Amino acid sequence: MPNHPPFYEASVYIEQEGTNKFKIQSDKLQEIGAQLRGRREFSVFHSIILPLIVSVATIIFSSAFQYISWFNSVAVKYATDVADKAERTYENSAAAIGTRHYAMFVFLPSLRDLIHAKANAAALSAMAQGNGIKDRGLVYAQANAKKRNPDAEHSLVRAMAQSNERQANATKRTPDAENPLISAMAQSTVGKKDNEISLHKSDLDIKQKRFASYYEQLKLWNENYDHLLSDIEYALDRPVFGQADKKNEVFRISRTEIRKMDCLSYSFSEELQKLHLNSHSLKIRFAGIHNCFMVIHKDLDKQLTAAISMPEPALDKDTESKIEDKLIVLLAMANEFRCYAHQRIDYYNSQKELAIFSITYVGRWLNDATKTEALKHFEDTASRCAQPRNPDFARAAPTR
Repeated sequence: MPNHPPFYEASVYIEQEGTNKFKIQSDKLQEIGAQLRGRREFSVFHSIILPLIVSVATIIFSSAFQYISWFNSVAVKYATDVADKAERTYENSAAAIGTRHYAMFVFLPSLRDLIHAKANAAALSAMAQGNGIKDRGLVYAQANAKKRNPDAEHSLVRAMAQSNERQANATKRTPDAENPLISAMAQSTVGKKDNEISLHKSDLDIKQKRFASYYEQLKLWNENYDHLLSDIEYALDRPVFGQADKKNEVFRISRTEIRKMDCLSYSFSEELQKLHLNSHSLKIRFAGIHNCFMVIHKDLDKQLTAAISMPEPALDKDTESKIEDKLIVLLAMANEFRCYAHQRIDYYNSQKELAIFSITYVGRWLNDATKTEALKHFEDTASRCAQPRNPDFARAAPTR
Protein backbone atom coordinates (compact mmCIF):
# COMPACT_ATOMS: atom_id res chain seq x y z
CA MET A 1 0.00 0.00 0.00
CA PRO A 2 1.53 3.26 -1.02
CA ASN A 3 0.51 5.24 2.15
CA HIS A 4 2.15 2.81 4.55
CA PRO A 5 5.78 3.20 5.52
CA PRO A 6 8.23 0.71 4.09
CA PHE A 7 8.91 -2.54 5.86
CA TYR A 8 12.23 -3.32 7.45
CA GLU A 9 13.55 -6.71 8.46
CA ALA A 10 14.58 -7.05 12.06
CA SER A 11 15.84 -9.90 14.21
CA VAL A 12 14.51 -10.21 17.73
CA TYR A 13 15.83 -12.64 20.32
CA ILE A 14 13.63 -13.42 23.30
CA GLU A 15 15.04 -15.30 26.25
CA GLN A 16 13.27 -16.34 29.41
CA GLU A 17 15.26 -15.49 32.47
CA GLY A 18 12.78 -16.60 35.05
CA THR A 19 9.12 -16.94 35.84
CA ASN A 20 7.22 -14.22 33.97
CA LYS A 21 10.47 -12.53 33.01
CA PHE A 22 11.74 -12.24 29.45
CA LYS A 23 14.71 -10.55 27.84
CA ILE A 24 14.42 -9.03 24.36
CA GLN A 25 17.55 -8.38 22.39
CA SER A 26 17.77 -6.64 19.00
CA ASP A 27 19.77 -3.92 17.27
CA LYS A 28 16.56 -2.57 15.70
CA LEU A 29 14.50 -1.81 18.86
CA GLN A 30 14.37 1.93 18.20
CA GLU A 31 13.16 1.41 14.67
CA ILE A 32 10.67 -1.18 15.87
CA GLY A 33 9.31 1.31 18.44
CA ALA A 34 8.98 4.01 15.81
CA GLN A 35 7.09 1.60 13.58
CA LEU A 36 4.75 0.56 16.38
CA ARG A 37 3.99 4.18 17.44
CA GLY A 38 3.33 5.33 13.97
CA ARG A 39 3.89 8.75 12.50
CA ARG A 40 3.78 11.66 15.03
CA GLU A 41 1.33 14.46 14.16
CA PHE A 42 1.70 18.22 15.15
CA SER A 43 -0.88 19.40 17.84
CA VAL A 44 -1.66 23.17 18.01
CA PHE A 45 -3.42 22.90 21.36
CA HIS A 46 -0.64 21.02 23.09
CA SER A 47 2.13 22.91 21.41
CA ILE A 48 0.83 26.52 21.49
CA ILE A 49 -2.49 27.06 23.23
CA LEU A 50 -1.88 25.04 26.37
CA PRO A 51 1.58 26.54 27.08
CA LEU A 52 0.15 30.00 26.39
CA ILE A 53 -2.69 29.41 28.83
CA VAL A 54 -0.27 28.22 31.48
CA SER A 55 1.97 31.25 30.96
CA VAL A 56 -0.93 33.71 31.11
CA ALA A 57 -2.36 32.06 34.23
CA THR A 58 1.05 32.18 35.88
CA ILE A 59 1.40 35.89 35.09
CA ILE A 60 -2.12 36.66 36.29
CA PHE A 61 -1.78 34.82 39.58
CA SER A 62 1.67 36.21 40.32
CA SER A 63 0.48 39.74 39.46
CA ALA A 64 -2.61 39.28 41.62
CA PHE A 65 -0.53 38.23 44.60
CA GLN A 66 1.83 41.14 44.03
CA TYR A 67 -1.11 43.54 43.79
CA ILE A 68 -2.66 42.17 46.99
CA SER A 69 0.67 42.53 48.76
CA TRP A 70 1.02 46.11 47.48
CA PHE A 71 -2.60 46.88 48.34
CA ASN A 72 -2.17 45.62 51.91
CA SER A 73 1.03 47.58 52.33
CA VAL A 74 -0.52 50.81 51.08
CA ALA A 75 -3.81 50.34 52.96
CA VAL A 76 -2.13 49.53 56.28
CA LYS A 77 0.32 52.41 55.81
CA TYR A 78 -2.54 54.81 55.14
CA ALA A 79 -4.53 53.60 58.14
CA THR A 80 -1.43 53.85 60.34
CA ASP A 81 -0.69 57.39 59.13
CA VAL A 82 -4.28 58.45 59.79
CA ALA A 83 -4.15 57.08 63.35
CA ASP A 84 -0.72 58.60 64.06
CA LYS A 85 -1.70 62.04 62.73
CA ALA A 86 -4.91 61.95 64.74
CA GLU A 87 -3.01 61.11 67.92
CA ARG A 88 -0.38 63.82 67.39
CA THR A 89 -3.05 66.41 66.63
CA TYR A 90 -5.01 65.45 69.74
CA GLU A 91 -1.91 65.68 71.94
CA ASN A 92 -1.08 69.17 70.64
CA SER A 93 -4.63 70.49 71.00
CA ALA A 94 -5.21 68.92 74.43
CA ALA A 95 -1.90 70.32 75.70
CA ALA A 96 -2.82 73.79 74.43
CA ILE A 97 -6.24 73.65 76.11
CA GLY A 98 -4.85 72.40 79.42
CA THR A 99 -2.00 74.92 79.55
CA ARG A 100 -4.19 77.90 78.79
CA HIS A 101 -6.94 76.78 81.16
CA TYR A 102 -4.47 76.44 84.04
CA ALA A 103 -2.88 79.83 83.25
CA MET A 104 -6.33 81.43 83.31
CA PHE A 105 -7.32 79.54 86.46
CA VAL A 106 -4.31 80.78 88.49
CA PHE A 107 -4.54 84.27 86.98
CA LEU A 108 -7.89 84.91 88.66
CA PRO A 109 -6.60 84.94 92.29
CA SER A 110 -3.65 87.10 91.22
CA LEU A 111 -6.05 89.58 89.66
CA ARG A 112 -8.25 89.46 92.76
CA ASP A 113 -5.29 90.22 95.05
CA LEU A 114 -4.23 93.05 92.74
CA ILE A 115 -7.67 94.63 92.91
CA HIS A 116 -7.86 94.22 96.68
CA ALA A 117 -4.36 95.65 97.15
CA LYS A 118 -5.18 98.73 95.12
CA ALA A 119 -8.47 99.20 96.96
CA ASN A 120 -6.68 98.92 100.32
CA ALA A 121 -4.03 101.39 99.20
CA ALA A 122 -6.72 103.85 98.11
CA ALA A 123 -8.48 103.44 101.47
CA LEU A 124 -5.26 104.03 103.41
CA SER A 125 -4.49 107.09 101.31
CA ALA A 126 -7.96 108.45 102.00
CA MET A 127 -7.51 107.83 105.74
CA ALA A 128 -4.15 109.58 105.69
CA GLN A 129 -5.65 112.57 103.95
CA GLY A 130 -8.47 112.61 106.48
CA ASN A 131 -6.04 112.49 109.42
CA GLY A 132 -4.06 115.35 107.88
CA ILE A 133 -7.18 117.43 107.64
CA LYS A 134 -8.01 116.65 111.30
CA ASP A 135 -4.50 117.58 112.39
CA ARG A 136 -4.67 120.87 110.54
CA GLY A 137 -8.07 121.53 112.11
CA LEU A 138 -6.70 120.76 115.59
CA VAL A 139 -3.78 123.17 115.13
CA TYR A 140 -6.15 125.84 113.89
CA ALA A 141 -8.46 125.26 116.88
CA GLN A 142 -5.55 125.47 119.32
CA ALA A 143 -4.41 128.73 117.75
CA ASN A 144 -7.86 130.17 118.13
CA ALA A 145 -8.00 128.94 121.73
CA LYS A 146 -4.72 130.72 122.52
CA LYS A 147 -6.10 133.94 121.24
CA ARG A 148 -9.28 133.53 123.17
CA ASN A 149 -7.92 132.16 126.49
CA PRO A 150 -4.15 132.36 127.20
CA ASP A 151 -4.65 130.79 130.67
CA ALA A 152 -5.97 127.63 129.02
CA GLU A 153 -2.73 127.34 127.09
CA HIS A 154 -0.66 127.51 130.28
CA SER A 155 -2.85 124.86 131.90
CA LEU A 156 -2.33 122.54 128.90
CA VAL A 157 1.44 123.03 129.04
CA ARG A 158 1.52 122.25 132.75
CA ALA A 159 -0.55 119.08 132.25
CA MET A 160 1.76 117.87 129.48
CA ALA A 161 4.82 118.53 131.68
CA GLN A 162 3.35 116.55 134.57
CA SER A 163 2.56 113.65 132.28
CA ASN A 164 6.13 113.61 130.97
CA GLU A 165 7.51 113.68 134.51
CA ARG A 166 5.40 110.66 135.53
CA GLN A 167 6.62 108.69 132.51
CA ALA A 168 10.25 109.52 133.39
CA ASN A 169 9.80 108.40 137.00
CA ALA A 170 8.24 105.13 135.86
CA THR A 171 11.21 104.52 133.61
CA LYS A 172 13.67 105.16 136.45
CA ARG A 173 11.82 102.80 138.80
CA THR A 174 11.65 99.77 136.39
CA PRO A 175 14.60 99.96 133.98
CA ASP A 176 15.41 96.25 134.30
CA ALA A 177 11.84 95.21 133.63
CA GLU A 178 11.51 97.47 130.62
CA ASN A 179 14.76 96.67 128.85
CA PRO A 180 14.15 92.90 128.44
CA LEU A 181 10.66 93.56 127.20
CA ILE A 182 11.89 96.12 124.70
CA SER A 183 14.65 93.77 123.59
CA ALA A 184 12.25 90.86 123.16
CA MET A 185 9.80 93.03 121.29
CA ALA A 186 12.60 94.28 119.06
CA GLN A 187 13.83 90.77 118.33
CA SER A 188 10.31 89.55 117.72
CA THR A 189 9.65 92.50 115.44
CA VAL A 190 12.86 91.92 113.49
CA GLY A 191 12.16 88.19 113.08
CA LYS A 192 8.58 88.81 112.13
CA LYS A 193 9.66 91.50 109.71
CA ASP A 194 12.15 89.14 108.05
CA ASN A 195 9.51 86.41 107.72
CA GLU A 196 6.99 88.84 106.37
CA ILE A 197 9.47 90.17 103.83
CA SER A 198 10.38 86.64 102.72
CA LEU A 199 6.76 85.51 102.40
CA HIS A 200 5.76 88.74 100.74
CA LYS A 201 8.58 88.44 98.20
CA SER A 202 7.71 84.80 97.48
CA ASP A 203 4.03 85.62 97.07
CA LEU A 204 4.89 88.57 94.84
CA ASP A 205 7.15 86.42 92.66
CA ILE A 206 4.41 83.83 92.22
CA LYS A 207 1.87 86.49 91.24
CA GLN A 208 4.28 88.06 88.76
CA LYS A 209 5.04 84.69 87.17
CA ARG A 210 1.35 83.82 86.90
CA PHE A 211 0.56 87.24 85.48
CA ALA A 212 3.28 86.95 82.83
CA SER A 213 2.45 83.30 82.14
CA TYR A 214 -1.18 84.09 81.41
CA TYR A 215 -0.38 86.63 78.71
CA GLU A 216 2.36 84.42 77.31
CA GLN A 217 -0.12 81.53 76.98
CA LEU A 218 -2.68 83.90 75.48
CA LYS A 219 -0.11 84.93 72.86
CA LEU A 220 0.80 81.32 72.02
CA TRP A 221 -2.87 80.33 71.80
CA ASN A 222 -3.72 83.16 69.40
CA GLU A 223 -0.69 82.34 67.24
CA ASN A 224 -1.42 78.60 66.99
CA TYR A 225 -5.22 78.54 67.07
CA ASP A 226 -5.84 78.57 63.30
CA HIS A 227 -3.15 75.95 62.71
CA LEU A 228 -4.59 73.65 65.39
CA LEU A 229 -8.11 74.14 64.04
CA SER A 230 -7.02 73.13 60.54
CA ASP A 231 -5.09 70.09 61.83
CA ILE A 232 -8.12 68.90 63.82
CA GLU A 233 -10.34 69.12 60.75
CA TYR A 234 -8.02 67.16 58.45
CA ALA A 235 -6.55 64.69 60.97
CA LEU A 236 -9.51 63.94 63.26
CA ASP A 237 -12.69 64.79 61.35
CA ARG A 238 -12.36 64.30 57.61
CA PRO A 239 -11.28 60.62 57.48
CA VAL A 240 -14.22 59.31 59.52
CA PHE A 241 -16.72 61.65 57.86
CA GLY A 242 -15.52 60.38 54.48
CA GLN A 243 -16.05 56.78 55.59
CA ALA A 244 -19.53 57.70 56.80
CA ASP A 245 -20.28 59.01 53.29
CA LYS A 246 -20.34 62.59 54.54
CA LYS A 247 -17.50 63.98 52.46
CA ASN A 248 -19.48 67.14 51.74
CA GLU A 249 -19.94 67.89 55.43
CA VAL A 250 -19.57 71.62 56.06
CA PHE A 251 -16.81 72.32 58.57
CA ARG A 252 -16.98 76.10 58.30
CA ILE A 253 -17.49 77.85 61.61
CA SER A 254 -19.75 80.87 61.87
CA ARG A 255 -18.42 83.25 64.49
CA THR A 256 -21.87 84.80 64.79
CA GLU A 257 -23.50 81.46 65.57
CA ILE A 258 -20.89 80.13 67.95
CA ARG A 259 -20.97 83.33 70.01
CA LYS A 260 -24.52 82.39 71.00
CA MET A 261 -23.22 79.37 72.92
CA ASP A 262 -23.86 79.41 76.66
CA CYS A 263 -20.51 78.99 78.44
CA LEU A 264 -22.29 78.09 81.69
CA SER A 265 -24.03 75.03 80.24
CA TYR A 266 -22.43 71.72 81.20
CA SER A 267 -24.03 69.90 78.27
CA PHE A 268 -21.64 70.79 75.47
CA SER A 269 -23.38 68.52 72.97
CA GLU A 270 -26.81 70.00 73.66
CA GLU A 271 -25.48 73.52 73.16
CA LEU A 272 -24.00 72.59 69.77
CA GLN A 273 -27.17 70.85 68.67
CA LYS A 274 -29.24 73.82 69.80
CA LEU A 275 -27.14 76.02 67.51
CA HIS A 276 -27.48 73.47 64.66
CA LEU A 277 -23.76 72.69 64.77
CA ASN A 278 -22.37 69.19 64.23
CA SER A 279 -21.52 67.86 67.68
CA HIS A 280 -19.52 64.98 66.13
CA SER A 281 -16.99 67.42 64.69
CA LEU A 282 -13.97 67.90 66.94
CA LYS A 283 -13.10 71.04 65.00
CA ILE A 284 -16.40 72.65 66.01
CA ARG A 285 -15.89 71.52 69.61
CA PHE A 286 -12.44 73.08 69.67
CA ALA A 287 -13.90 76.32 68.27
CA GLY A 288 -16.54 76.26 71.02
CA ILE A 289 -13.83 75.93 73.68
CA HIS A 290 -12.00 78.85 72.06
CA ASN A 291 -15.18 80.93 72.22
CA CYS A 292 -15.54 80.31 75.97
CA PHE A 293 -11.86 81.16 76.48
CA MET A 294 -12.56 84.50 74.80
CA VAL A 295 -15.64 85.11 76.95
CA ILE A 296 -13.72 84.49 80.19
CA HIS A 297 -10.77 86.55 78.98
CA LYS A 298 -13.14 89.41 78.26
CA ASP A 299 -14.42 89.23 81.86
CA LEU A 300 -10.88 89.14 83.27
CA ASP A 301 -9.71 91.95 81.01
CA LYS A 302 -12.67 94.07 82.06
CA GLN A 303 -11.76 93.60 85.72
CA LEU A 304 -8.10 94.34 85.03
CA THR A 305 -8.96 97.51 83.14
CA ALA A 306 -11.15 98.62 86.03
CA ALA A 307 -8.36 97.87 88.51
CA ILE A 308 -5.95 100.02 86.54
CA SER A 309 -8.24 102.96 85.74
CA MET A 310 -10.49 103.24 88.80
CA PRO A 311 -9.10 104.72 92.02
CA GLU A 312 -10.98 102.22 94.19
CA PRO A 313 -11.65 99.04 92.11
CA ALA A 314 -13.70 96.17 93.48
CA LEU A 315 -14.11 92.53 92.48
CA ASP A 316 -17.37 91.48 94.03
CA LYS A 317 -18.10 87.89 94.96
CA ASP A 318 -20.75 87.47 92.26
CA THR A 319 -18.36 88.42 89.46
CA GLU A 320 -15.62 86.19 90.82
CA SER A 321 -18.07 83.31 91.29
CA LYS A 322 -19.32 83.62 87.69
CA ILE A 323 -15.79 83.55 86.32
CA GLU A 324 -14.95 80.49 88.43
CA ASP A 325 -18.14 78.74 87.25
CA LYS A 326 -17.22 79.41 83.63
CA LEU A 327 -13.76 77.99 84.23
CA ILE A 328 -15.28 74.83 85.71
CA VAL A 329 -17.69 74.45 82.79
CA LEU A 330 -14.80 75.05 80.40
CA LEU A 331 -12.93 72.21 82.09
CA ALA A 332 -15.95 69.95 81.52
CA MET A 333 -15.98 70.95 77.85
CA ALA A 334 -12.29 70.14 77.57
CA ASN A 335 -12.85 66.73 79.18
CA GLU A 336 -15.66 65.98 76.72
CA PHE A 337 -13.39 67.04 73.83
CA ARG A 338 -10.71 64.65 75.10
CA CYS A 339 -13.22 61.80 75.37
CA TYR A 340 -14.42 62.32 71.79
CA ALA A 341 -10.82 62.48 70.56
CA HIS A 342 -9.85 59.26 72.37
CA GLN A 343 -12.80 57.44 70.86
CA ARG A 344 -11.86 58.77 67.43
CA ILE A 345 -8.25 57.61 67.80
CA ASP A 346 -9.38 54.15 68.94
CA TYR A 347 -11.62 53.94 65.88
CA TYR A 348 -8.75 54.84 63.55
CA ASN A 349 -6.49 52.27 65.22
CA SER A 350 -9.12 49.58 64.68
CA GLN A 351 -9.06 50.34 60.95
CA LYS A 352 -5.47 49.12 60.61
CA GLU A 353 -6.38 45.43 60.85
CA LEU A 354 -9.54 45.85 58.80
CA ALA A 355 -7.52 47.41 55.96
CA ILE A 356 -5.85 44.04 55.17
CA PHE A 357 -7.30 42.39 52.03
CA SER A 358 -9.04 39.13 52.85
CA ILE A 359 -12.33 37.32 52.41
CA THR A 360 -13.70 39.33 55.32
CA TYR A 361 -12.58 42.52 53.60
CA VAL A 362 -14.43 41.54 50.43
CA GLY A 363 -17.58 40.78 52.42
CA ARG A 364 -17.36 44.11 54.25
CA TRP A 365 -16.86 45.92 50.95
CA LEU A 366 -19.89 44.25 49.37
CA ASN A 367 -22.06 45.08 52.42
CA ASP A 368 -20.71 48.64 52.76
CA ALA A 369 -19.69 47.82 56.33
CA THR A 370 -17.23 50.75 56.55
CA LYS A 371 -20.04 53.29 56.38
CA THR A 372 -22.06 51.35 58.95
CA GLU A 373 -19.09 51.20 61.34
CA ALA A 374 -18.41 54.93 60.97
CA LEU A 375 -22.02 55.83 61.76
CA LYS A 376 -21.97 53.43 64.71
CA HIS A 377 -18.79 55.14 65.94
CA PHE A 378 -20.65 58.46 66.06
CA GLU A 379 -23.50 56.94 68.07
CA ASP A 380 -21.23 55.09 70.51
CA THR A 381 -19.06 58.16 71.11
CA ALA A 382 -22.08 60.36 71.80
CA SER A 383 -23.48 57.87 74.32
CA ARG A 384 -20.13 57.42 76.11
CA CYS A 385 -18.84 60.97 76.17
CA ALA A 386 -21.89 63.24 76.37
CA GLN A 387 -22.12 64.69 79.87
CA PRO A 388 -25.33 65.45 81.79
CA ARG A 389 -26.36 69.04 82.23
CA ASN A 390 -24.88 69.52 85.71
CA PRO A 391 -22.54 66.64 86.65
CA ASP A 392 -20.92 66.66 90.07
CA PHE A 393 -17.61 65.37 88.75
CA ALA A 394 -17.24 68.42 86.53
CA ARG A 395 -16.69 70.46 89.68
CA ALA A 396 -13.21 69.06 90.02
CA ALA A 397 -10.83 71.89 89.24
CA PRO A 398 -7.01 72.03 89.17
CA THR A 399 -5.26 73.22 92.31
CA ARG A 400 -3.58 76.57 92.31
